[in-house]
Amino acid sequence: MSSLLDVYPRLPLKLVSARGCWLKTDAGRSLLDLYGGHAVSPLGHAHPELHGALIAAHDTVDFYSNSVHMPIQERAASAALADSQHLSWAHFVNSGTEANEAALHLARRFTSRTCVVSFDCSFHGRSLGSLAVTGIEGYRKRLSVETPPNWRRGIRFGNRADLERIDDSVAAVICESIPSIAGVLMPPEGWYPALAARCREVGALLIFDEVQGGVGRCGRWFAHQLFGVEPDLVTLAKGLGGGFPVGAVLGNPELARWIGHGELGTTFGGGPMACAMICAVSNIIQREQLIERNRCTFQRIHGALSPLPGVSVRGAGALIGLETPLPASELRQRLLSRSVVVGSSGQPNTVRLLPPYVLSEEELELGISAIIDALGEPS
Repeated sequence: MSSLLDVYPRLPLKLVSARGCWLKTDAGRSLLDLYGGHAVSPLGHAHPELHGALIAAHDTVDFYSNSVHMPIQERAASAALADSQHLSWAHFVNSGTEANEAALHLARRFTSRTCVVSFDCSFHGRSLGSLAVTGIEGYRKRLSVETPPNWRRGIRFGNRADLERIDDSVAAVICESIPSIAGVLMPPEGWYPALAARCREVGALLIFDEVQGGVGRCGRWFAHQLFGVEPDLVTLAKGLGGGFPVGAVLGNPELARWIGHGELGTTFGGGPMACAMICAVSNIIQREQLIERNRCTFQRIHGALSPLPGVSVRGAGALIGLETPLPASELRQRLLSRSVVVGSSGQPNTVRLLPPYVLSEEELELGISAIIDALGEPS
């Protein structure tokens, strides 16, 4: 009997090590990781510079609370903000759901409103507030308490008529930039600018949940840059620390002028080792032009797989949904037998590819060949 609580459906694998884009099992198998630890490992596994940054941070100041100034936090905030022209500050937390909780809290307090609008296909986390605004019913039904009816208003992703449901009772609209677990869904042309305009019209804040889509994964540092909008708040996590647990909420100057001491807080958020990892991840991504590589990865996968019968390739950069005639569970199993790991989604025929940004051309071609071979296998 395992001492672990059995809440995760797990692949029949026992990992003993991981290097680069490869996983190794106790049976001696080497598996190509096209899932990146659920989008957490943009630089692959055991990157030597990340190891060095973590050791250096530990040997300098391993941890102290946010009651003192730590220069590494300032550097990490600049790294997280990257080239944004409208976001001016960062508040560090420990995870994506905590970042979303902070953003929801700020929006409700700033506007003195309670209702949050979210999409029918969205996922925002498993804590009370973020789960309450999650659109996917299968997740939201697990709420342990009945939330007030004015906490959330659901609208259909990409439906222009539903924008009229955003009115002056709404504190914020929270968007999962590219709904991922729903099957990597792309918005219709002009959808996000129209949504942003409606938010401005009624005085609601616009929150972009980029926990999965940010940090360069979608071919820009921020996914919202793909759509030509400027959210009031942006949340990051997953790949931000390259495998080290850290999240962040970023915001505009107007909010910074309003927020005072005690409005947000966390014990571990913004610890020096986490901040050192943010700096190192950002530096490597920029120096090695990995955001551009992600764009090339998508183009290559789209070019190779979308011509196949019944296949649809959706997404951007290294956030890719692959819809095929096969059930996703069967395709995952076929790929696993070919030593390739991919992820599932809420769509029964869609698998997700969330590979490390450092995926080489040879590894990419190996993965593409395995997918083509798996799709061609007789049923």
